[in-house]
Amino acid sequence: MQTDQKHGKMLTVKDGYLVCPRCRTNGRVMKIDQSTFAINAVAFCRTCKWEGFVNIEKGQCFKSQSQ
Repeated sequence: MQTDQKHGKMLTVKDGYLVCPRCRTNGRVMKIDQSTFAINAVAFCRTCKWEGFVNIEKGQCFKSQSQ
């Protein structure tokens, strides 16, 4: 059986925090741990007001493609 998992663009995780893909500030958007798992979680940057849906698994973060 083949799994059909599609990931969007991989986002930057630095020092355990998701970095905003729009403004790339040193600000922390969301804490990401190795055990964090989420589907269509809402991420919000307080600096540039970017809001997006992300998928997180095994410490890696991807833009959600379900939108």
